[in-house]
Amino acid sequence: MVQAALIVLLGSSCKQNATLLQSDDPLHAGWNNYSLGEFDQAQFFFEQAVAEAPKDSDAQLTALYGLATTLNLRRPGEDPERAQELYRRILDTAPANDLAAWSLLALARMQHLVPVGDDPDYEQVYKAYQDVIDRYPDRLAAKEAFLYLNSILVATLKEPETRRALASLDEYVKNPSNTFLGPSWSLIAVGNTTLGNQERRFEAEVKSLETTEIDPTNPFTEFAYQYWNLATIAEFELGDFDQARLYYRKLIAEYPKDQKIYGAKQALQRMDAMEAKIREELKEAGNP
Repeated sequence: MVQAALIVLLGSSCKQNATLLQSDDPLHAGWNNYSLGEFDQAQFFFEQAVAEAPKDSDAQLTALYGLATTLNLRRPGEDPERAQELYRRILDTAPANDLAAWSLLALARMQHLVPVGDDPDYEQVYKAYQDVIDRYPDRLAAKEAFLYLNSILVATLKEPETRRALASLDEYVKNPSNTFLGPSWSLIAVGNTTLGNQERRFEAEVKSLETTEIDPTNPFTEFAYQYWNLATIAEFELGDFDQARLYYRKLIAEYPKDQKIYGAKQALQRMDAMEAKIREELKEAGNP
């Protein structure tokens, strides 16, 4: 999300962090403290940045967004009413600014993520996400809204809502230049699980694996769970032992210390034994 893009990467040592926290730039210091969970300090610096920046400038809008995000997401001490007021201020001041798109998405998320024990008004949540998509169709915030909207539909586990989501998602993934293809394919896999279409589920899981985005700040991405998931779908849902072997073997080769290795080796033996038994039965029945 945009706050991640705005956070300045911190050094690995405590000395580096301490230096960054003493930055003369209050906006810089605000994001650094926010990233470290120092929300009181973050709020202080963002408020300072709002006061010092020229009225309605990009710097002030960014500071307002940082302050709103802090008040929205900090725990404890959150102030959702003030956060909503600040997000709306950004929307009113600069509706064409990218931060306006992110602010509208944040307002939608606040309707979706309600306190424990409360239920969202899903009709209003749908409309809020769709509003982001309609008003900012070419912005990254709209892509996130698209995912959130369809994840709600898929999560209902109801056929009409699932088919509605799959129609949108299937069309979306046709364009390889779209962002968030991996999560989109994952939702397609979940939706087809609901519909009982295991072949399409498997295809979508493979595509999700292939389109996983690697975080450049943490290039080590573990695929052990995905390999196991694909192998078990192929073995138990499709009866496709060739595909099952492929992913069990990838798991064994790439993650030799993973706790699922024993199960993968047992699965290979189980499939070999089953195929040997079938061949023997066919031979006894006089079939080649």
